[in-house]
Amino acid sequence: MILLRAPKPDDIGPLTDAVNMPGVRRGTLRLPYTTEDLIQTRLTAPSPDTHHVVAAWDNRAVGLGTLRLGQGRRRHVGVLFLFIHDEHWGRGIGRALLEGLIDLADNWYGLIRLELDVAPSNTRAVKLYESAGFKREGIKRADTICDGLLEDSLVMGRLHPFPKPAKKGQKG
Repeated sequence: MILLRAPKPDDIGPLTDAVNMPGVRRGTLRLPYTTEDLIQTRLTAPSPDTHHVVAAWDNRAVGLGTLRLGQGRRRHVGVLFLFIHDEHWGRGIGRALLEGLIDLADNWYGLIRLELDVAPSNTRAVKLYESAGFKREGIKRADTICDGLLEDSLVMGRLHPFPKPAKKGQKG
């Protein structure tokens, strides 16, 4: 069963294991050999404009989603990042994380635009994002290097209208 929740100190080890999996490394911008110290810093001392959501499976952290709020004239924009441990792909965890981040962006921050970059070869992720309303907006040519090869990045975005006002009689 999938549970979305805030990060806890016990998540540092399992999430470090997850980001060091070959599939996560291949499908994200992660470098090999990520340390627990780096994950601990990211989870326990995020900036005020960074929000993490942990996906737990059987009470063990197996994925992480991040919403980073834009600044200044891009305050209406959020940037998404997410990963799921290789052994837990295909269980709906990515969809649950993405839906949780979209809910946070749409219904709590009233963000207008969400964006992310994804490797075009990560077809499962591209399909997931498209199913949630993300559109392909462009390609960053030779944007990343992975296993010694240059790869493009696909830029995807999702627009959302301002939140609707509460109906009369509803608490806002």
